[in-house]
Amino acid sequence: MKTEVHMGNIAIGKGQDTLCARGIGSCVVVTLYCSKKKIGALAHTMLALKSDGKDNRYVDVAICNMLKEMEALGAMRQYIGAKLIGGADMFAAFDLNIGEKNISNAREILKQEGINLIGEVVGGSQGRSVELSIASGIVTVKVRF
Repeated sequence: MKTEVHMGNIAIGKGQDTLCARGIGSCVVVTLYCSKKKIGALAHTMLALKSDGKDNRYVDVAICNMLKEMEALGAMRQYIGAKLIGGADMFAAFDLNIGEKNISNAREILKQEGINLIGEVVGGSQGRSVELSIASGIVTVKVRF
């Protein structure tokens, strides 16, 4: 089953599921994948730090919530790898650095949680779309320019 993950949401998949997010600009998509149990998760985050545990628009909250849900399904942290996609500089004229802040905070939270960052397609000024195949663990990124 293909599940589209909209801004501010997370989704967990297993088996033949595919998780996807479209129209990623300054947002950062975080994918987590447990290679041992073939359980994956995708977050379409918008903002850097919140830390109250409830709002998946924030990178830190989304990563923690994905890990909890994955581990509840049997995923083992030592086999979980992360990939980051997005964080484009879509508002260069305003010098907000939203994408850069999202990328930096995602990297830091993953490090704090002991999750290996095994790949990323981040920065730049192009929009992207992402698909995570749970069966294979492959993340496909399409760039729009």
